[in-house]
Amino acid sequence: MEGNDELDRRIDSALVGYSDAEPLAGLEERVLRRVRVASRRRMLGWAVTLAAAAALVVTAIVVRAPHHSDPPTYRVGVPAVMRPAPVVEKPPVVTVRRAKSRAARARRLPKLEQFPAPTPLTPEERALIAFVEHRPAEAQQVFAELQKRVDEPIEIQPIQIPPLESDGAQ
Repeated sequence: MEGNDELDRRIDSALVGYSDAEPLAGLEERVLRRVRVASRRRMLGWAVTLAAAAALVVTAIVVRAPHHSDPPTYRVGVPAVMRPAPVVEKPPVVTVRRAKSRAARARRLPKLEQFPAPTPLTPEERALIAFVEHRPAEAQQVFAELQKRVDEPIEIQPIQIPPLESDGAQ
């Protein structure tokens, strides 16, 4: 215990010299400068992130905007002062041009008679069909045994891993 007291005294005497030490000149300015640079970098990062998000939003709006294959039709009217008086008392015939609906403009895709389309049989499926067709009694017996197994609980054998053998080197 006495050795510990001696050690404590040596540590205390060594630390006395450190407690009077002053920070190097300009430390406060350097710390503040680093804080300002870090905050500018953070603001720049947010500005870049915001610009990227705005670009994504604009891109999404442009992509989702409907694209018309026909140019828009504008009707230019003649001012009433310049129109000649109608000679016939019948109401004028107005032709209304309707825009094609999006579904009508869409290309028609081929429609399958059956969905999903049937796939060819695998070799295993063909072998099963041949077995059932040639030996129906045996097939019925096999399927009955399988049905009995389905109702039984599953038993999992414990895994046995033998220890690894080494040549003596560890």
